[in-house]
Amino acid sequence: MSHSIPYRKEIPVIAEYDVLVVGGGPSGFVAAISAARSGKRTAIVERYGFFGGTAVAGYVLPISGFFFKEKQVVGGIAWEFVRRLEAKNGAIVEYPRGDVSFHPETYKVVAEAMTEECGITRYTNTTLVDCLRDGNRVTHVIVNSKNGLEAIAAKTFIDASGDADLFHLAGAPMLPQGESRQPLSLCFVIENVDTSTPLLRDCIHHDGKDGRRSCNFVIRDYLLSCAEKGEIPQFGGPWFNSMVDGSSLAVNVTRMAGDACDRDELAKVELQLRRDMLAVVDALKRGFPEFKDCAVTVSGFNAGIRETRHIKGVTTMTLDDVLAGNIPEIPVAHCAHPMDIHSAKGAGQSLTHLEKNVFIPYEATVSASLDNVVAAGRTISAAREPYASIRVQATAMSIGEAAGIIASLAIDADAPVHRLPREVLKQRIDERGFVL
Repeated sequence: MSHSIPYRKEIPVIAEYDVLVVGGGPSGFVAAISAARSGKRTAIVERYGFFGGTAVAGYVLPISGFFFKEKQVVGGIAWEFVRRLEAKNGAIVEYPRGDVSFHPETYKVVAEAMTEECGITRYTNTTLVDCLRDGNRVTHVIVNSKNGLEAIAAKTFIDASGDADLFHLAGAPMLPQGESRQPLSLCFVIENVDTSTPLLRDCIHHDGKDGRRSCNFVIRDYLLSCAEKGEIPQFGGPWFNSMVDGSSLAVNVTRMAGDACDRDELAKVELQLRRDMLAVVDALKRGFPEFKDCAVTVSGFNAGIRETRHIKGVTTMTLDDVLAGNIPEIPVAHCAHPMDIHSAKGAGQSLTHLEKNVFIPYEATVSASLDNVVAAGRTISAAREPYASIRVQATAMSIGEAAGIIASLAIDADAPVHRLPREVLKQRIDERGFVL
């Protein structure tokens, strides 16, 4: 039987910054770099011991969303990051689609180097626990690490947690959940795969050449037959991706519905997905000679989360915005990926390609309820359909760069993040050139 107990503790305030970023995934580490390059004393809090979030901890490949209709639409820090990966032989840009295959360990090293060069203070292996508010302003975040509970103060904050954790703890309103959210997937890596045959040679590079699909339908049909016989559980895809060199492949195939913001439910889903992973790999080994000697070398630290909370922003992106191709006054990112909605049950997927240029408005990254917190990445205010395009890495990185500019301008203008001088903000975003 649950009950409440009183709890009170004095904890040290260990530092104060201009901008503090919560979450060091693709959007978060870019947001921190953006704020630091705006001349702000910046820190980042990250629960893992490295940056890159689910991209590297969950083996989510490739980085999608840089190109739209074979034209580059995301630049700035995100593209600089890709070029630096390439220079270390840690990435392949898959033209003409523009998806980026990468080596996860190189990704970690380059992300760390870029944050270090900017003088960013990095609190890794550190988890957000709570926050303190003064009116409409967050004054401190409470974090936990091996040092125990500590407080960090900042003038502005960027929530790049992926789950709007800071907004949630601060009591900001969220969009209603509506229809069932997209399922979770546990990605993993297999080695000793023969990638030289026609079965896998083309589909492991998501380049889109000659109209090639990312999903391997020969393997999909086989897995569907296995699922019908009860040999494997529900699945998605499958999608296989090169890890730049060698015979190892990143695999995205498992799928299960669940609320990733509920501890018990998340634990149940992750345990089942690991069992499902092994069942699918066994089926692949039985079905295709290319996989007969393969083995799982590693799986994600956590299940990959497609969707949880969305803040209720000053503006919420809608399906009509996408269909009409509405261009906001201050666009902070370009959507390039199709609206990709995975079914919570079964192997279904709704994939709707964008016909027009779609941009994310500044107002979708901020809430009228908080004066000094900006959303980055998949926490922004968007309805189900546009969110299904926004949630990919390149778009998240672009939103992160914008968040760093917004948080910095709020300090310079001494204004709430949702009421910034519009011409100045637009000029700063245009000068960076990350929205192409």
